[in-house]
Amino acid sequence: MSDRHDANRRHWDEVTALHRDSAFYDVEGFLAGRCTVGPLEREALSPLLRKSLLHLQCHFGLDTLSLLRLGASRVTGVDISPAAIREAESLAEKLKLSAWADFVEADVAALDLGSRFDRIFTSHGAINWLSDIGAWGRVIARHLAPDGLFYMMEAHPLGLALDVDETGRLYQRFDYFHKDEPVALDGVPDYAVPDYVPREAGLGWTWTIADIMAALEAAGLTVFEFREYPFAAWAALPGMVPDKSRAYWHRPAEAGPDTPLLFSLKARHTA
Repeated sequence: MSDRHDANRRHWDEVTALHRDSAFYDVEGFLAGRCTVGPLEREALSPLLRKSLLHLQCHFGLDTLSLLRLGASRVTGVDISPAAIREAESLAEKLKLSAWADFVEADVAALDLGSRFDRIFTSHGAINWLSDIGAWGRVIARHLAPDGLFYMMEAHPLGLALDVDETGRLYQRFDYFHKDEPVALDGVPDYAVPDYVPREAGLGWTWTIADIMAALEAAGLTVFEFREYPFAAWAALPGMVPDKSRAYWHRPAEAGPDTPLLFSLKARHTA
């Protein structure tokens, strides 16, 4: 494990139980059948029937197991946090899905499972915890089947650079371009339980759209679809409200001009 990623392992170990019990994750609803994967992601990954799927940075497995329930033949979730992997395994057991779901504790940047998958998926607040986007791209290429699909839905780096001032208007608060020195997330409230500030501060890195595409292309993948969206997967900015799907959060109409808050892309092996 990268020394830089060790701080993030401690952070996610700390917040996993908090997230499991939070209204944000609604585990009871999930156990009762709620799908935690948004409609855009479900459509992009389909068809899943008889497809194997690798979920990178899976946290405690809600999306991973949702994708299994949506028809994947087998799912493998990978996360750096031992606490998250234990919770994911426990959920799989409760749902009697352990025979088709594997959970692996590993640093994604160094992952080598020795197998390939029809689908690889990553989403929502994942890659900014990684210090080496090139290694991430190589891991995806290593594990993607020859005719497989890589799909990601992630926070837009421009949206991550923005904040809201006292009048409710957007302004750029943070750097957009990547810097090797990480940002220590000291004193930042937890996104799922906003009145809790984790003791273990994680480390974050900004990756631009160009960084992400270059990492995939350098690894031998071709990006063949790219989309941007004016909504987020959580209340990324003050005043945002969830839509009926509960998968996406929108800024109110009076908040001013739209800005990209999410992006998605699809990639496959270069022919």
